[in-house]
Amino acid sequence: MKVALLYFSGTGITAKFATEIAKSFKKQNCVVNLMRIKRCLKFDLLKYDIIGIGSPTYSFRAPRLATKILRHLNFQKKPFFLFCTSGGMPGNTLWNLYKSAKRTGGFCLGSISGIGITNVRSWMPKLTSPKPKYWGLNHGDCERAQQFGDIILNRLKNINNLNIIEKNKKWIPKFQILTSIWSIFFTWRWEMATTVGLKHVDKTKCTMCGLCATAICPSGAISLTSSKTPKFNEWKCVGCNGCVNLCPVSAIWSLPSKNHHPYDLYYQFIVCVDETSIAKH
Repeated sequence: MKVALLYFSGTGITAKFATEIAKSFKKQNCVVNLMRIKRCLKFDLLKYDIIGIGSPTYSFRAPRLATKILRHLNFQKKPFFLFCTSGGMPGNTLWNLYKSAKRTGGFCLGSISGIGITNVRSWMPKLTSPKPKYWGLNHGDCERAQQFGDIILNRLKNINNLNIIEKNKKWIPKFQILTSIWSIFFTWRWEMATTVGLKHVDKTKCTMCGLCATAICPSGAISLTSSKTPKFNEWKCVGCNGCVNLCPVSAIWSLPSKNHHPYDLYYQFIVCVDETSIAKH
């Protein structure tokens, strides 16, 4: 059995959740490939038997960039499942992911969500204060994720025993109209980017490693100048907070995030591994 886990992640929270889900499938001797959703990347999903689709929650919905990319993928009528991370209120995130995949996807096998402490740097303590004692994914959610593959594989095994009505409704995420109305007004790209603010580079710190442009930014908002320093296109920024949090030398800053601790707990899941080798960690 071959499983593809597609996920959108800025600072590694959802990437970490995806690796926990991957562990549950690998225990059942499945081959698992994890692939981070980024602008301009293409995915060939024909060779997979099951597809997992995940993202963080941005103001009660999935990031619009992620759903836009997903809508243009061909899921080859493969059965799929959904996962997301949030601060405790996923809103319509799972529904957004489902809606993006249902046109070319097969049967929805269900969903799982995890709770993670915020990755917004300006909400982290100032550098003069200690880092919070608890941050990152809820440990209990990681344990549930490590068992989730068993649930999905069992559902897939018994899918032929369900009648048509159950197949259409049983595990589809619920749509919440009130959070949808909120999302219409408060989740556009420029609004999400305001959580980070206009970004600047401290050239005295920058080592010109290029990781911000090549590995961290999922939206193509960062390019490199001829001198290999980052240049920002704020109109493309989706507010994932990746660049200000994961720069190895903290050379990228904004006024809201300046002098605050970076959220770099899951640094390795974005910067230190590629999309397919992440499953080994």
